[in-house]
Amino acid sequence: MVKINKDGQAIGRKGKETRSRLLAAALELISTMAADKLTASGIARAASLASQTFYLYFDDVDEVLLHLSAHAAQDTGELLAELDQPWKPDATRFHAERFVSAFYRYWDKHRAILNIRNFRADGGQAAFAEIRNASALPIVGRIAERIRAAQGENALSDRDAFARAVIVYSAIERMAARYASIHFVSDELDSDDLKRAETDILTLLLSPPVRG
Repeated sequence: MVKINKDGQAIGRKGKETRSRLLAAALELISTMAADKLTASGIARAASLASQTFYLYFDDVDEVLLHLSAHAAQDTGELLAELDQPWKPDATRFHAERFVSAFYRYWDKHRAILNIRNFRADGGQAAFAEIRNASALPIVGRIAERIRAAQGENALSDRDAFARAVIVYSAIERMAARYASIHFVSDELDSDDLKRAETDILTLLLSPPVRG
């Protein structure tokens, strides 16, 4: 939690409320406009504050976006809980489906800032990449552990299990990111079909191989 403003003054109750108003206004704006159109004055205006107030709490718009990204990164508790709870051996698909659904709920909740975070990270902005990695690695690590446990520790190295987990995580994230705008010319597939396919693939990876 930030304790002092840009003038070096302690942030009291009113200051916290003002800062929260600026963050909330920015979050609302990015849900309806491109991030590159976002301005400090626009955020302050949306928060019903004077433009100069913005600079008491943030250096620039990127700092606001980083704070919003960090906040979203801390909200992965449901995803981790799904992976941490015991999975019944005969209900792997049930648990996989719960995880995929939780992933989509997470993205639906934070879609605007997560899309910006990933775009900035892919564009080489290290601060956004660090936040993305810090959020993803605990999830990927848990998926990797489950993959190796299911496939057999003698059959799959930690490195290979982690690589497969990265691929699975990246695929699910990519589909979740585009969930609201996926359309297919053939009209034969919709987003529910893709979610079901993701669940199927995850189930295969997290199930012991069938021995012939």
